[in-house]
Amino acid sequence: MADTDVVNSSAGEAATEAASAPAEDAPASSSDAAPSPSASHAPPAPQAAPGDPLAKALQTLFLNVTTLVQGELQAANSEYELLERMNLRVASEHDNQADFAEGLRVFVERLKQKNEGFTEYMQQIDEIDQEVTELEAVVSTLDNYTSNLESRIRIACAQAHPRSIL
Repeated sequence: MADTDVVNSSAGEAATEAASAPAEDAPASSSDAAPSPSASHAPPAPQAAPGDPLAKALQTLFLNVTTLVQGELQAANSEYELLERMNLRVASEHDNQADFAEGLRVFVERLKQKNEGFTEYMQQIDEIDQEVTELEAVVSTLDNYTSNLESRIRIACAQAHPRSIL
């Protein structure tokens, strides 16, 4: 009989400790915890008989498991909310980059239009450069012709009037 009393008193102490433990860890009010879909559908905990330590221990176990499941669901819900915020942030960044890329596309189109306008001027500059090169060739030819003509005139004058040319 003494062995049974020790076991019963140990079970009673364990049930008492377990019953007091969730009260310390539990949130102050139910409004602090986020509502979870399973919290509203949880069956009510069975009421323990006043002197039954096993029933108290089972009730405590049930409450602890319920708290654990609610905590896991709340953690999963928090992760999904974080993921949603991250997705919204990434979508916002993507929109910003798309706007920037569109601005770059418009800028490149304007540069192409300006380049086409400059291409016309570049062709005109190339034509003018070609004409200047041809004109320089004509001037060089005329310069050579005048130098030869001047030399001939000096020679002819020197032969006709040898004393006048110094």
